[in-house]
Amino acid sequence: MRENDAMQRTDLVATPSTLSPHAQVLDVRWGLSDPPGAGLAAYRAGHIPGARFLDLEAVLTGPRTDPTLGRHPLPDADRLRTGLGALGVDAARPVIVYDVPGSFAAGRAWWVLRWAGLDARILDGGWPAWHGPVETGEPEPPTPTDVPIRLGQLPTIDADQVAAWTGTLIDVRVPERFSGATEPIDPKPGHIPGAINRPVTGLWTPDGLLPDDAALRAQFGELTGPVAVYCGSGVSAAQGVFALAALSIDAALYPPSWSGWSADPARPVATGA
Repeated sequence: MRENDAMQRTDLVATPSTLSPHAQVLDVRWGLSDPPGAGLAAYRAGHIPGARFLDLEAVLTGPRTDPTLGRHPLPDADRLRTGLGALGVDAARPVIVYDVPGSFAAGRAWWVLRWAGLDARILDGGWPAWHGPVETGEPEPPTPTDVPIRLGQLPTIDADQVAAWTGTLIDVRVPERFSGATEPIDPKPGHIPGAINRPVTGLWTPDGLLPDDAALRAQFGELTGPVAVYCGSGVSAAQGVFALAALSIDAALYPPSWSGWSADPARPVATGA
């Protein structure tokens, strides 16, 4: 288990009370079961003044060309450069991202932006925690920027590395999907052999705040060796990586997650708790 002593909570989260009027804010509201366009519609109905809408599916997800890469494959550098540049993102300034509690989209945004070399932070509590002025509609398009992208700034592992993993492999899906009792989305029920279940819902308070260190450590339990995290498609797993970072633990992400693993008939499947 590798620890990053330099990472502090203030490097990971921002709070509404400390959010500068000049902050660079991205609204990334999204839900797995939402109809297309729901996040943008919510943004238009009301958002933090000056925030831009960041589309998780269009910018933070790559094309679905190979089922073994999962339902939300990582974007390439060109997609990120184009999508973030169209929002006027300034790579020299921190980016604050927010969603609504339970969607985990801000965690995906935080992870992808950090992976690409940008300084990203999550607004603690998300949109419901914002009690300041509200802006509606969409602002005038910003002047496009040239965003330098340096992929690989956070660790990832592929399926072969997962199969040979000797440390702690964390599955953050709900227990019913982990055990194989139900599987509403992916090709097969169950989990990756050797994984432990630490549901992502236990890594946040009911109002979407990051718990204190003691609560997080209790939720994760004993972790041995290097740590890796997966979920259904690499979205909520990023929230797990984020929570571990709050404990100064660097965890690798398995981006294809269960959707990619279960799409490969050669990969073994375990069931039960």
